[in-house]
Amino acid sequence: MVLPRSEHNQNLPLTPPTSLRKKQNNKNANISPKLLLEDLLQNDKLSPISSPEKNSVKRPRTIRRPKPNSLLSIENYPEIKPSQKSLNDYLKSILISCHEIIVVAGAGISTHAGIPDFRSKQNGLYTQSKKNKSLMDLNMIYSNEATTLQFNDLMVSLHEKSINAKLTPFHKFLDKLAYQKRLKRIYTQNIDSLEKKMEHISAEQKTKFPILVQLHGSIENTKCSKCNNIRSFNPSRFQHSNNNTGNLIPSCLECEEMESVRAIAGVRSKGVGVIRPTITLYNEVHTEGDSIANIINYDTKLKSIDLLIIVGTMLSIPHVRKLCRNMAYSMKHGRRKKGNVIFICNEPPTQSILNEFGDNIDLIVLGDCQSLYEYI
Repeated sequence: MVLPRSEHNQNLPLTPPTSLRKKQNNKNANISPKLLLEDLLQNDKLSPISSPEKNSVKRPRTIRRPKPNSLLSIENYPEIKPSQKSLNDYLKSILISCHEIIVVAGAGISTHAGIPDFRSKQNGLYTQSKKNKSLMDLNMIYSNEATTLQFNDLMVSLHEKSINAKLTPFHKFLDKLAYQKRLKRIYTQNIDSLEKKMEHISAEQKTKFPILVQLHGSIENTKCSKCNNIRSFNPSRFQHSNNNTGNLIPSCLECEEMESVRAIAGVRSKGVGVIRPTITLYNEVHTEGDSIANIINYDTKLKSIDLLIIVGTMLSIPHVRKLCRNMAYSMKHGRRKKGNVIFICNEPPTQSILNEFGDNIDLIVLGDCQSLYEYI
């Protein structure tokens, strides 16, 4: 018995059988994607957003990672030897694309601002006079009057140069990375506090871990040895070379005031402390060493760091060398394994440094770090 057409239609399945679906798919098999797109647009099944040709984005060319400890000279930047073009492309690529950057900086980044470094062969303070190295040793600066006077004069000179110094192109490079939210941390050996003059780095100091970590303190303040009171550095209190007061080590004004109050009250004296700049000298424990160690441990284990820049330092100080070595090793063999490590210096690193770091440095950039601003 054949059912009427209307009843026959009511008993059809809700979805077409597989054979019908295949037939429908085969119907469009020979139609070009462009014609199919036009057909969909004409039937209001797809609304055009934008032209694919106009908004197509080319994938960036992959830059090959160089062999470990490859040497790139930028001494004549922007002129780069053709043989080193690939290394220069690699440097530019990581400076532009890396999004979590850690910088370990030395005095070499501030010499452009007129602040001398300590160990460079030409203008280093230690090179000019062997006595200058003793002036940074806690066991030496107060050993006799002559050394104390020299220490005071050196601190006054460094403070004056730091106050008057202007930001260098490399400092502006760091500030731009901070503005782009790509600068995770700066570990600086410098006591000039030029980094605090940078607008976007100063603004980041309110975070849990500060973006700026001063490994050796700062010349901008003084601290009392007794009451730990901190004040801004006052050069006049250290300028005793031309008078006969005999007060070579400035006393703490807060302690003196408290002693006057105690004397009036008839209370036993506790003594007056002396002040000196808030810098960490040789043979001295850093007053903020524990908090700095916590930040270093945090950064060493952080998986998101993709670039470590070591710049302006010859890594002569053991704890700074250890910091860089451990962080570089972590980026190559730890959780990250794909991080980039570059070492920027005016003089080639010593063989002992290269042996200690092994294959954990991707690129050694020989030349003035001030050129890096042009790369971004």
